[in-house]
Amino acid sequence: MQCPSCGNKQTSNLECERCGIIFKKYKLRQQRLTDKKTAQQERAQEKKNSLSGVVVGLLIGLTIAGGAFSYLGNDSKSPVSQINSAAEYSRQNTVSKQKRTEPVNRPKAVNNQPLQQNDNDSLEGLAGQLNESYPAHSDIEKARNATVFIKTSWGSGSGFFVSDNGLIITNKHVLQMQEKELNALTANADKGAKLLTSERKRIAYLRSKVSQIRDQEMRQQVLEDIRTREQEYVKYQTLHQQLLDKISDIETASPTDDVEVILIDGSTWPVSSVTISDRHDLALVSINAFGSPYLTVSSGPRDQGQKVYTVGNPHGLRHTVTAGIISGYRRYNDEPFIQTDAPINPGNSGGPLVDETGKVLGVNTMIIRDTEGIGFAIPMKSVLEEFGNYISTE
Repeated sequence: MQCPSCGNKQTSNLECERCGIIFKKYKLRQQRLTDKKTAQQERAQEKKNSLSGVVVGLLIGLTIAGGAFSYLGNDSKSPVSQINSAAEYSRQNTVSKQKRTEPVNRPKAVNNQPLQQNDNDSLEGLAGQLNESYPAHSDIEKARNATVFIKTSWGSGSGFFVSDNGLIITNKHVLQMQEKELNALTANADKGAKLLTSERKRIAYLRSKVSQIRDQEMRQQVLEDIRTREQEYVKYQTLHQQLLDKISDIETASPTDDVEVILIDGSTWPVSSVTISDRHDLALVSINAFGSPYLTVSSGPRDQGQKVYTVGNPHGLRHTVTAGIISGYRRYNDEPFIQTDAPINPGNSGGPLVDETGKVLGVNTMIIRDTEGIGFAIPMKSVLEEFGNYISTE
């Protein structure tokens, strides 16, 4: 017989003649070590499975609430499919279409003639104030000064002035969360609650079994496992509460009380009124401002390949300007869109798409998921159909 410890070959099958181990006891000890290792692996796998469910349920929910793209869905008949919003839908609220608040301080046209904006030398009011801190040396910089950062308690987006008395165009989804998105958040919160309840029961079960473990080393390992589980439980319970708080913020948010407009100089303005479009992904916001800088509408569509610029606040990088071209004109759900390769990122939604003269062509609104260089803007023709009475045109 060969000794399993030192390898010595001998005739006795009771005790090793070289190292002195007793074969029966050695075998029992090895079996006990194997059983302990197997138990540890099973506990580790059980812990991984239970906690991974908590992580997936809560982190997915917080991702949706904090900035994930929301897809508009697929349409095999449409040349534009799998389009999703470029703004964080977690920054939206549930304003009812039936409860529309008319904007205040509408611009007054004289004999149907649009208001004219002064040159830099004679800028007054808010436009003059902004130009002192951020001089506009080009048409694109003028468009930059007329673009705003829209902040809510749960996210952010962009917008731009369309009159000299504080009227701002933005996307509806910057201010209003779709019902299906809110339902997705609630479903993730419910899933997280169930996973936390299940994990709490597992911890209680392990505690009830500790006194039955005779092996001191094994008992210590189980206690350590329980402590780790309890620490992880507290962490994911906190994440779950954060998700519930976000849902509460969204459900109770007011488009006037919980929304701020931040200008390029960092000044913050409360919202006076909001009008939500029933037909388009558009909204009209007003602030009590005199002499605000504003964008005028381009006289007509531009040719494919013409250079354009986006102005917005991608990922919170305020008043960022990017350039591209008009890639084409598309329709989705029977709505017209301008396709551009100018970068549109989360936070750009609601900002202007302008030509080289600083005239606004459209409202940046969405991208196709899993692609680069394919963005879309709502043409100003749609904006004028909805809010044309309030907008200065050429």
